[in-house]
Amino acid sequence: MTTLTLWLGALLVVGGSTAQLTHRSGAARALWVLAVLAFVATIVGAMTASQISLRLALILVVAIAATCALVAVTREPAKVAAARRGAE
Repeated sequence: MTTLTLWLGALLVVGGSTAQLTHRSGAARALWVLAVLAFVATIVGAMTASQISLRLALILVVAIAATCALVAVTREPAKVAAARRGAE
């Protein structure tokens, strides 16, 4: 179950980054929130099943770090976002 939720979270992160790159920031934020919830569900599920291990902890740290990195890389600059809002 933990592997499934990790993959689901990873797919949600990629979907959110894709949405951000296509200038759909609302959808991107929603997908990123769902990804974080998937990662939290993984942690809770592992702790409930008493299966927490160093390997799983490292995977979760890497997954969360990769999520933060993708959010930072695909974030739209504030000036561009303000100009787009002004043009609409």
